[in-house]
Amino acid sequence: MRIRMLAVAIVFLFPLIVGAALPKQDKPAYLLEMGRDGGDYALLVDKQEQELYLYRGGEGGPRLYKRFRCTTGRNNNGTKLREGDLKTPNGVYFFRGILEDEQLPAKYGLRAFVMDYPNDFDRLRHKSGSGIWLHAVDEDERVEKSYDTEGCVVVTNADIMELSDYITLWDTPIIVDDSLHMESGDQYDSARASVLEFIAAWKSSWEGKRLDDYMACYDERFAGYGRTKAQHRAHKQRLNRAYKKIEVTLTDINVYAFHNYLVVSFNQEYRSDRYHSVGRKKLYLTRDGDGFRILSERISRM
Repeated sequence: MRIRMLAVAIVFLFPLIVGAALPKQDKPAYLLEMGRDGGDYALLVDKQEQELYLYRGGEGGPRLYKRFRCTTGRNNNGTKLREGDLKTPNGVYFFRGILEDEQLPAKYGLRAFVMDYPNDFDRLRHKSGSGIWLHAVDEDERVEKSYDTEGCVVVTNADIMELSDYITLWDTPIIVDDSLHMESGDQYDSARASVLEFIAAWKSSWEGKRLDDYMACYDERFAGYGRTKAQHRAHKQRLNRAYKKIEVTLTDINVYAFHNYLVVSFNQEYRSDRYHSVGRKKLYLTRDGDGFRILSERISRM
């Protein structure tokens, strides 16, 4: 009798268990969209914890793949502003080059990845400085000492070689903050959806040759391809008149956020009746109230 009653209880409870929504895990606020095939990686640096986190994209969103001890700039009072201030810059950066052991003084270890500081946002704020790298050391024990660099992010020799397997130049970001922020599942999903909706609207207005809608996506301070916003408008107006049809296909979209700005990268195929091109594009966005505006953009032809 007891067994029968227990079986009945399980039958009634089972739909409730199955139908109950599982709690969404908190995710890093910086990684709003990464490749869903598991092939994309991102590096997050927490200056307060002196930790470097390697995240991997996937169907369920970014997941922590591995963590590494690191050390950052001796001056830990905020982000880098100028040459020689001994601060590690905060923001979204990409690696633009690799320096090997034989190219480096001994103190930089076996390998260094050159970061693109100052980026487009830094230049807008008149920040200066150079030579900001992710690199190794001649003595691994140095990494155990917090805040012991001139502004670089430093890991051990073994760790720099391991991280090399996950870094693609100009594509893998390193995002640095004083302290890393996580967002709840709902907040994360909302932030992700809003920026993807903006990109979809930008693309739609471009294809539809709705010039006013298209240019409304751009900040007044826009600079890209050597053009101001007014010059960019005139350029697009000429193309709209010249081409009968425009088709734009975006794939492999990645969205990296940092407080009040974002970097969106994707593969772009542009096709008209007279021109065809394929490239990897980056849009640098700033938040504008509840929306976004494009501050700069650049493309590398493929």
